[in-house]
Amino acid sequence: MSQAMKPLEPTRVREATLNDLIDRILEKGLLLNADLIIGVAGIPLLGVNLRLALAGMSTMLRYGFMRDWDEATREWESVQRRRGSTHKMEVLKSSKSSCSLFSPELLPPITTDEHR
Repeated sequence: MSQAMKPLEPTRVREATLNDLIDRILEKGLLLNADLIIGVAGIPLLGVNLRLALAGMSTMLRYGFMRDWDEATREWESVQRRRGSTHKMEVLKSSKSSCSLFSPELLPPITTDEHR
C-alpha cells in the first residue's frame, strides 16, 4: 500500500467565468488605445483616436485617473451633508473646481418633498 507519491505540479485552469473576468478588469484595469484612419485610394479622409480606460473607481484613483472629478464630487457631497439636501445648486456653480468632467449644469435639480 505504500505507493510512491508523485510530487504536486501546478495546473493552469483555462476556464474562467464572466464573474472572474469582470473582477479582474475592475481590479487591474483595462486600457485601450486605438488609431483608426479611413482613406480612399491612399488619401486619408477620416482619423479617429480612441482612448478607453475601464476599471473600478479605486483602481482609477490609484493610477491617477479622474482625481479632479473625485475631489470635486466629494467636496460637493460634504457641502450637501453639512447644509442639508435642500441646499441650492448655486454653491456648485460658483465652485472653483477645474475639472472639466464635473459640470453642475448636468446635475438634476434638487427637489424637496414636503409630504414626508
